[in-house]
Amino acid sequence: MNDPILQYYLPHHLSPKRLDRYLASGWFRTVNMLFRAKVTCFDNDICSPINIRLKLSEHTLSKRLRKLDNRNKKIFRHEIRKATITREKEELFHLHQRRFRSFLSNSLEEFLVLTPRFDTYEINVYDEDRLIAVSYFDQGESSLMSLLGLFDPGYASYSLGMYTMLLEIEYAKSTDRMWYYPGYVHERPSIYDYKLRLGKSEVYDWDTKRWLRNIDPHTQPNCADHIKVQTAVLETQLQSAGIAFQRKIYLFFGWHYFNSLYEQLFHCPLLLMLPDGRVVAYDPENEMYICDKLEIYVPFRDIQMTLAPDFDASMHHTDVMRVVEKLYQTPNPADMVNYLKKTISMPYEFNWWSKNQVTN
Repeated sequence: MNDPILQYYLPHHLSPKRLDRYLASGWFRTVNMLFRAKVTCFDNDICSPINIRLKLSEHTLSKRLRKLDNRNKKIFRHEIRKATITREKEELFHLHQRRFRSFLSNSLEEFLVLTPRFDTYEINVYDEDRLIAVSYFDQGESSLMSLLGLFDPGYASYSLGMYTMLLEIEYAKSTDRMWYYPGYVHERPSIYDYKLRLGKSEVYDWDTKRWLRNIDPHTQPNCADHIKVQTAVLETQLQSAGIAFQRKIYLFFGWHYFNSLYEQLFHCPLLLMLPDGRVVAYDPENEMYICDKLEIYVPFRDIQMTLAPDFDASMHHTDVMRVVEKLYQTPNPADMVNYLKKTISMPYEFNWWSKNQVTN
């Protein structure tokens, strides 16, 4: 079995040195815990986060970034201090929220839980006395992890999101940190590629568990592409056999990985819904095609989540699903198709799903 495609860890206590070790092993922070992911749902698709970091002893700013840094320092003032959440910052969060994709947190306090587990600081940027940008970061012993940058869209021409990251790098160097972790990009070009402008990045490789230098993150083999390729092979064979299906991104595949209480939940990020209510999918952890019978565990209407304007509900399955019965598995897509041909029991209409799928 391969490594899990998603892992969560909620530490009771996390020393700065331990945080360094987790960051160096491909972990990152979400809410009040650490996670590392081979696959996430983003922009009406599945994708693979590619963790990057900067080695600060070798880091230099490009001419363009030096110009940005110098210009903004002449116009604005900034302060660095222990992190807080205030009404002003909540307002910035809601102004900035339209940049987020798929689903939205309802508040800054919900998105970024300030907890003693992490040594969280903030950089505030002011135009005279007006707060126009804030960024949050966690401190390790030899590393700094950038968490979130917010800015007033009215100041978009000043590239304040990039500017606060430059200030974080400057602070990390001044406190003798070795590594700066700006988060991740995706396996293909995305809105997160601005992080690659910060300087020459090292890229985390899941296969070797090492950080690679002089590598284009968009050329790395990745789990999302592997799942999509294997799923496409099955789709082609289902179509040739005349078996109807609907392909869906399963938004809540990650619930399976929270803790042992959720082990019965379905965990494949792409699923093919069959007309008789069963699903088939490629399971990358076991390198198997699986056929399961599912039932709704938590309907979407009971989950306190706001979907982003760009979220296409027709492409997703949005209820949390529990595995009722594991029916069949095989590494061979042709074997799966033969099994389905023998066992499919309804006309090719999606009656079960249309009756049970929750309207978003």
